[in-house]
Amino acid sequence: MNIVIVPFHDYKKWQNEGFRTRDAHMCQHFTQDNRVERILVVNRPTSLAELLLKRKKWATQGGKIEYKKNNIQLSRMSERVWCLDVFLFDFFKVVLQKKMWWFTAFNYKKVILAIQDAQKYLNMNDAILVLQNPMAIGVAKKLRANRFVFDAIDNWLYHPQMPDKSLIRENYDFVDKNADLVMTVSQALMNTFPYNNNVHWIPNGVDVDFFSNAIKNVRDHNIVVGYVGKIQDRIDFELVEECLIKFPYAQFVFMGPVYSQINEVNRLRTKYKNIMFKGDIHYENLPNEMRCFDITIIPHKVDQFTESMNPLKLYEYLASGKPVISTGVAGISSISKYVFVAENSKQFVDKLDELITNISDIDARTIIDSIPSECFWRNRTSIMLDLMSESKDC
Repeated sequence: MNIVIVPFHDYKKWQNEGFRTRDAHMCQHFTQDNRVERILVVNRPTSLAELLLKRKKWATQGGKIEYKKNNIQLSRMSERVWCLDVFLFDFFKVVLQKKMWWFTAFNYKKVILAIQDAQKYLNMNDAILVLQNPMAIGVAKKLRANRFVFDAIDNWLYHPQMPDKSLIRENYDFVDKNADLVMTVSQALMNTFPYNNNVHWIPNGVDVDFFSNAIKNVRDHNIVVGYVGKIQDRIDFELVEECLIKFPYAQFVFMGPVYSQINEVNRLRTKYKNIMFKGDIHYENLPNEMRCFDITIIPHKVDQFTESMNPLKLYEYLASGKPVISTGVAGISSISKYVFVAENSKQFVDKLDELITNISDIDARTIIDSIPSECFWRNRTSIMLDLMSESKDC
């Protein structure tokens, strides 16, 4: 089986931040399955505007360059994985369109021809196309593939950072009518594709062994409540502030880049001594950084966007041996008895109080052992490959 993947993120981001996202985990575990022969990862095209304004390198670093021509580079990153990078001389269009430029970039003839040339070079003309970026449907419309698979990560119809939803709606409709297989990260996302008869809910997963260094073997008197993830609009900082006031003796540690709510972050860290924002943590270093946590939280707002999500952090919290308290966002119940779902802010605060009081009774290994094996990434991706192999000879 040969696979062309157009991820939501790309290989360069995986290198910079660690293989921490759903698309990165999928790619890694596909390569560990003997059914997969080659994988071509199509990175987001890089524009002249990004090159000049963000000082970004346009091509993936560290691999063996198979060829480099006309601002197109194909690199071999491992035994089974290649990366394709394309540089486009767009500047003013990028500045004007901002995020909407992704739609434009993936419709360029140069990008489609570059993918076709890479497939031909790698003898991958029979490849399955796995698309995870709803802004890149132009590739599916113009590229001939053995099978078109769409993996829906979040619902961008409700994403606060997507100003114009009409193109997203149009692209989802194309997926609904044309994809041979649709996989969704959450059950609610299945409703986005009502006419496709091959839609499957496959939640996120975890590599338990990766988080072995996060286990806290010795408890001290300082209670640390931890959060890992992007700091953006989904976080309910009113709820967080309630916790800061209620538990002044506990330290609240947030690990992740601040993408929005910057004023609120600055206000809280100025007003309260028991909250810390540590910024982005490379995924390779995350288990060691999480060792200090006693309790983990998911204080997310419950809305249409969070209903489409399945927090990766939930599985990783459990794999690190920490109990979890969450608001009632989608995809967090029925995984482990150590995941506590609060229906309102009072329940959230009360459960946190209970866990802090009984922290000495919490056993990390018992929490880890509570994770069902179906939640391991190797099992999630095996099911994905089973579905991708069905009905057609790949």
